Amino acid sequence: MKELWEQSILSYNLPLTVLLGLLIIFWALALIGTFDIDSLDFDIDTDIDGDLDTDVSAGSGGFLTAILKFVNATDVPIMMVVSFLSLFMWVISIISNYALNPSQSWIIATGLFIGNFFLSCLLVKLVTSPFKKFFNAFKKGENDDEPVIGRIGTVKSRVIDGKYGQVEIPRQNGAPAIVNCIMGEGHEPLVRGNEVLVYDRDIDRKMFIARSASMANPNSQSETKTTNTQLNTQTQLNNHE
Repeated sequence: MKELWEQSILSYNLPLTVLLGLLIIFWALALIGTFDIDSLDFDIDTDIDGDLDTDVSAGSGGFLTAILKFVNATDVPIMMVVSFLSLFMWVISIISNYALNPSQSWIIATGLFIGNFFLSCLLVKLVTSPFKKFFNAFKKGENDDEPVIGRIGTVKSRVIDGKYGQVEIPRQNGAPAIVNCIMGEGHEPLVRGNEVLVYDRDIDRKMFIARSASMANPNSQSETKTTNTQLNTQTQLNNHE
C-alpha cells in the first residue's frame, strides 16, 4: 500500500491521480443527487458526425475527432468515457512506471504515457461498446417514427427550465424515448418526476418545448388523450403496413 501511494504522488503520475480523485468525488456527489449527470453530458455527436471528413486533415482537430469517435464518445455519455479513460490510464501508469521506470526518468515516463494513452483508448472502446445499443435507444426521440409533440412525459433530469432538461416519453414500440427539452416561455421550472406536456420544438436549439401537464384544463387534457390515442392508432397502422 505504501508503494502504491508513493507511485501515485510521483510527479508524472500525480496529474492522473488528482483527476481520478476528482472523478471519484464527482460520481459520489452524483450518486447522492448533488450533481446532475445529464447536465454535464455534452452533445458532441452532431458536430463530429458532420465534420469528421473535413477535420481529419486539419491536424489536431481531426486527431481529437477521430479519438472521440474511436472511444464511442458519440454513443455513450462523455463522463463515462472520461471516467474509464482516467481509471485505465492511472492503473497502467502506476504499473508500467513501477516495473519499467525504476530510475523515475521523465523521458521514460513520457514514452510510457504515450503508449498508455493509446492502450487505454482501446480498453475504453472495448468496455463501452456493449453500452452503445442501450444509450442509442434513448437518443431516438427526436427522429423516431412515433411523434413526440402532443405527448405527456416525465422529467428525467434533476430540473427542467428554460435552458435545459430531459423528458422521458413513453412509446408503443421499444424503450421510452429520452429527449432534450426546455420549458416554454413564462412556465416555471419543474423537477425530476413531474409530468410535462410537449407541445412544440425549437428548431435552432434542437430541443422540444414543454409545459406542466397539470396546467392543462380538463378540455385540453381530453384533447391531449385523444391526440395520443390517434397517434398510437396511426403508429400501429403504419407498423401493419
